[in-house]
Amino acid sequence: MDIHKGRLLSNRYSVLYETGFDTTFTTEREAYVLILQNKKIIITNALYRGESHTGDSQLHVCARGEKACEAIGRFCAENTITTLEFEATDLHWNEVHELKKRGIELSPRFDISFNRIVKTEEELFAIKQACHIGDQVLRDITPYIYPGQTEKEIAWYIEKSIREGYQAELAFDPIVAVDKNSALPHYHTKRGEGKIQDGSLLLIDFGVRAHNYCSDITRMIGIGAVSDEIRNTYVHLLDAQIKTVAAVKTTVELKELDIFCRAEMQKNNLPNYEHSTGHGVGLELHESPRVSGISVDKKMSHQVFTIEPGVYFPDKWGMRIEDTIMVSDQGEAEVLTRFSKDLLLL
Repeated sequence: MDIHKGRLLSNRYSVLYETGFDTTFTTEREAYVLILQNKKIIITNALYRGESHTGDSQLHVCARGEKACEAIGRFCAENTITTLEFEATDLHWNEVHELKKRGIELSPRFDISFNRIVKTEEELFAIKQACHIGDQVLRDITPYIYPGQTEKEIAWYIEKSIREGYQAELAFDPIVAVDKNSALPHYHTKRGEGKIQDGSLLLIDFGVRAHNYCSDITRMIGIGAVSDEIRNTYVHLLDAQIKTVAAVKTTVELKELDIFCRAEMQKNNLPNYEHSTGHGVGLELHESPRVSGISVDKKMSHQVFTIEPGVYFPDKWGMRIEDTIMVSDQGEAEVLTRFSKDLLLL
């Protein structure tokens, strides 16, 4: 790196990855990391005085009335830094404006967290733990699902099991969607009023956060006598999902998986789905690499991403099968979410 160039991290998870410094609120900017030639400086506020971080980082707590951008500007001046690379998808315009006022040239980077794409053994252990807990949660809650229950009640069972049963956290608010609601890929359960009936189709999509790392899984449940149409469609969707997971072995570019999966579904006249076939999973629920038709990411060992094709019939029902997988040293897919993918009939 040019001796006059530094790097500024602002994304909460980039800060955590680089320094081990963890803040409380995901929706607020509470810390930055300034990476210079020979040092890393965490810049935060007085609420985090004494917070732990990795040993090679320096902690700067802004004084009362001191803006974080002022501190960044001062450190840059002291270290003759004239240019800062920054996370182009994260830094806000007002922050850019404040830094430019201090004479800093800003260089946007879209791949600044590229090293997070390949997971370390410690990261993989945490993700596997999160996936295992998710499997256990499904085993815990499914015996207690019955007609008359609401989507919100089941979502609460999931959260309660994760928090109380396994001392873990939610990776995101669970999506629990019944019948026509399951045709909405990102249905908002908290705003919904869905209730299970005999013959209902239930979609459950949730994730666990363990040791700061996420899992993601979607499974389908039929209540009582579901229709032959649902059963037959599910057989074809499952076949496409399983074949796509297997296709990881021969994949070079991840967009190939998206193209392959859609072609497999088309063979059985299943409608195309509007979302991508998968996304990276790690400190963030959605991160690189991307598994979509426009992805530029290549397959690498120790990547973690989802495979999640879906079938959606608006105002009727929908279904999705999602696994979190890891690319092995041999380039094959190891499925980390191991709860049965068969259509569970209760």
